[in-house]
Amino acid sequence: MIFDPLLLIVYVCVSAIVGFLGRNRSIGFSGVFTFSLIVSPIIVALVLLVSSPAPAKKSA
Repeated sequence: MIFDPLLLIVYVCVSAIVGFLGRNRSIGFSGVFTFSLIVSPIIVALVLLVSSPAPAKKSA
């Protein structure tokens, strides 16, 4: 079988988990999620490990 729908579901779920881990970065969840869909969740997760979180916003 050339295309396995279960594999696609697992890939999107892992990308969503990586996106959730990147929610505190400057590009946020949607940016990290999209980037991990395009590139690879494993590579993006490694980038998240070496990058620093976005600075905290000061509340008034």
